Amino acid sequence: MVFRLRRFTLRRVLFLTSAATLFFIFIFSLTPIISPLPPYTGPHEVGILDLETELEKRVIHDAVLKSTGEKAFELNTLAITLYYPSSLPMNSPSSRPWARLWLPQPVSLIGEGYARLAGVPRLSSIFTFALWLLGSSTVIPGVVDAPILSGAEKILTEEAGSGAGSFGKIMSAAEQEHQELKRDRKIGTLPCLVFTHGMAGMSQSYAHYLGSIASHGYVVAAVEHRDGSGPGTVIHHPDGKERKVWHLKLQDLESNPPMTDLDLKAAQLNFREAEISETIKLFAQLNLGDAPVVNLKPDSPREALPGFKNRLNLSAVTVGGHSYGATGVMQALKSAGSKAMPINGGIALDPGKGSGLLNKDIDVPILVMQSGEWTEKQSDFYGQDWHFIVVRKIVESLREGWFMTLAGTAHPSCTDAPLIVPWIMKMVTGTTLNSKVALREYIETSLRFLEYLQTGKKNGVLGSSVTNREGPFKHDEPRKWTKGPHGADWEIHVVPHVGEDEGTLDE
Repeated sequence: MVFRLRRFTLRRVLFLTSAATLFFIFIFSLTPIISPLPPYTGPHEVGILDLETELEKRVIHDAVLKSTGEKAFELNTLAITLYYPSSLPMNSPSSRPWARLWLPQPVSLIGEGYARLAGVPRLSSIFTFALWLLGSSTVIPGVVDAPILSGAEKILTEEAGSGAGSFGKIMSAAEQEHQELKRDRKIGTLPCLVFTHGMAGMSQSYAHYLGSIASHGYVVAAVEHRDGSGPGTVIHHPDGKERKVWHLKLQDLESNPPMTDLDLKAAQLNFREAEISETIKLFAQLNLGDAPVVNLKPDSPREALPGFKNRLNLSAVTVGGHSYGATGVMQALKSAGSKAMPINGGIALDPGKGSGLLNKDIDVPILVMQSGEWTEKQSDFYGQDWHFIVVRKIVESLREGWFMTLAGTAHPSCTDAPLIVPWIMKMVTGTTLNSKVALREYIETSLRFLEYLQTGKKNGVLGSSVTNREGPFKHDEPRKWTKGPHGADWEIHVVPHVGEDEGTLDE
């Protein structure tokens, strides 16, 4: 009996010691573990607004949830987070929050969602605590519901220098904008980007990347997908009722005939494509400004929405996404140029390796950027070939496509995670490129592509020739890279076809 008591006491001491050590690390030493999101890279302040609007109900797939019998793929509202360029609000700073919480509220919803995703729903409280511990103090920089940047301010910012005489320039630019709008021109209006998150991701998971693009003069809508690919989200109906959408697996669904894994992915991608289309329609509604946009998101302000009237360049709408979202981007580009998808190009970050077949029917420019991890660690892609080769062949078949790899990065490098918990992500992913440098490279190259879509100019890394077409399969000679704007190494696999008068590619 005495021996058993001693064993119990020793274990208890070890347990309490371990718990105290963890408590010290995570509570008293949080400063080196958690870092705030850095300032955006552009010249403009950034406005942030969570927005949910009612849609005409439609069913994307007839599958139902086993637990409730409800349609699993019924689209009835659209939820997005808007990032947009803004000037500082002229009224009291206390009238608007100067930052948005990075974690969606309530945190318990996301914690339970990740516990379900991991297959351990009973441990939801542990997941919730971990999220609260690592993300509760993190905020997305920007002014909630700030006024959108005026055309006069945009024109002024684009001019070289803005010292003395700025007020006169603003007045002159405002008059110019008024005259141009009367002639139905696009001077001073803002191009748009729709962004779609990856599997198990959320709309705010890419806040620094998207907010930085917005700070350079773009209106960005990050879609909060309700296709069952995220950890959890809430649909808010106009009558005040709510419905939770959790991460979906095949065993959660009933359909006739039963769904396969590819069927599930096809349904989710079709759902995402519909949400992208509805986001572009929302851009058009905001730009028209005639019908008020009703925001169903609880406690979300909406004073800035009328200011979007005549501020959006609907001829310059691009779609971007990461992982599962990048697969969705490539699918959406099949319909580019149609009334439902009036988009001018796409940005695909790490197209998914297990999120369904990749569309190759693309008639608009596309930029495919892969992390070093995504390129180096290859796997068979649905029996077609290695993933890298499948992607390369698709981009090579297009008239205007770039395919490149950012060395030293991992799959999450374009997200906020490496910025918030840098050394933890570095330890887990084995990245060698500084997380802030990686994000700046992704941002800068994305901006050069967005600029190309409007001007046709190939600046930055986009102006490079091919350095290594074979990627990880090049063994006959050393691989070559080109330097990015912040000193990182890019491996260029595919660039747009060159006309006869432009010479040939250096491969």
